[in-house]
Amino acid sequence: MISNVLTLRFIPVNLTDVSILENVKDFIMSRLNVVVKFSKEITLGELLKFYDERRDQLDAVKLLLYLEKKILVNPLLRVLVFVDSDAYAYDLNFIFGIAKPYWGGIVFLRRLDPSFYGYAYNEKLFIARLIKESVHELGHSLGLAHCRNRRCVMSFSNNIFEVDNKSPNFCRNCEIVLERMHPGLIRILA
Repeated sequence: MISNVLTLRFIPVNLTDVSILENVKDFIMSRLNVVVKFSKEITLGELLKFYDERRDQLDAVKLLLYLEKKILVNPLLRVLVFVDSDAYAYDLNFIFGIAKPYWGGIVFLRRLDPSFYGYAYNEKLFIARLIKESVHELGHSLGLAHCRNRRCVMSFSNNIFEVDNKSPNFCRNCEIVLERMHPGLIRILA
């Protein structure tokens, strides 16, 4: 048993169905020795400051900088903010999420939803994508970089097909790096 357990704070913003995050929580807790707690520290009004009307998207970089100052963390606390919106960063037309090492990350749900692309809503597919992007941003917050293994959850996804084609799990190399940085974090699977 590890004495210092990492706490992961889930903060949903503008989500109509927060229960979908239970799937993310269950998946992460099945693979990592973490405690997940839910919190409501951010209002929709706060997000509007970062809305780019011309692009109809949130500026993810400015939002991340704002949240990093607003929500303080420590070595045993990470944050995952879930926003039902579209977002962009730097020269990218869109992003699925953004993270700050040793702080946490933001997952933008809009493009993870099949209905965004004109397909019927598919909850199973939406949740699978949400889990992958949540684990990906959590990995960055724990110090992992992008991985060249296209099946690893830490591989960069340039489009939704790349999200669909990767696994929700860390590859063996990323697990080893994670275990070195955070001993006891990886749960041994039976």
